[in-house]
Amino acid sequence: MNLKKTTYHHGNLREVLISSALEILKEGTLEDLSLRALARKAGVSQTAPYRHFEDKEALIVVLILEGSQILRNGMRTTRDKSSDPVESIINCGLNYYDFAAAHPAHFRLMFGGNINELRKKYPELQEADEKSRKIVEPLFHECMKFKTAPDKPEELIQIGCWSLVHGLSHLLLNDVDSTIIGRDNKRVVAKETISLYLTSLFKK
Repeated sequence: MNLKKTTYHHGNLREVLISSALEILKEGTLEDLSLRALARKAGVSQTAPYRHFEDKEALIVVLILEGSQILRNGMRTTRDKSSDPVESIINCGLNYYDFAAAHPAHFRLMFGGNINELRKKYPELQEADEKSRKIVEPLFHECMKFKTAPDKPEELIQIGCWSLVHGLSHLLLNDVDSTIIGRDNKRVVAKETISLYLTSLFKK
C-alpha cells in the first residue's frame, strides 16, 4: 500500500505535497520541480496538486513562506537566550547557519535568483522579510548605543553582518572550504567566525 496515498485520504494532501516538493529539491534542482513531478513523487493523481497550488510558482511561494517561518521561530528562540544584544545577534547568526544546514531546499529557494521578482508579485513575501528584520533590528539598535560602536550607518552594519552569515553558510554548506577546515568542524567554524566579527565590531 502506498503510504502517501493513505495519508492523502486522511486529508493531509497539502502536507504530503510540500514534503514531496522538498524531497525533489533535495535530490535535484528547481528545474526538476513541477506539479506533474510532484504528483508522481507524492503518489497521487496528476490533478491532485492543483487543489492546493495554482501552479509551480504558487508552490514555490508557499515553500519560501514555510522556510521563513521556520527561520523566524528559531531566531526568536535563540535571541531570547541572552539579555546581551551582541550575544543575541551571534545566536541569531548561528541559528541562520543551522537553518541553512537543516533546510537546504528552503534556504536555496528563499535566496534564489528570482526572489526579487516574486517579492514584487507576492506581498506576503515582503511581509515575511519585514517580520524577520524586526527580530534583529532592536538588537542592532542597542549595540549601536555602545561608545565603541562603529561610526557608520546602522543599515550598513546590518547588511555587513547579514552578508557575513549568509556567505559563511553558503561556503560551509557547499564544501568550498572543506580542504581548509574539514567537514566535521563546520558549525564550530561558523560560531567562532560570527563571534569574532561581532565582538570585534561592538567592543565593550
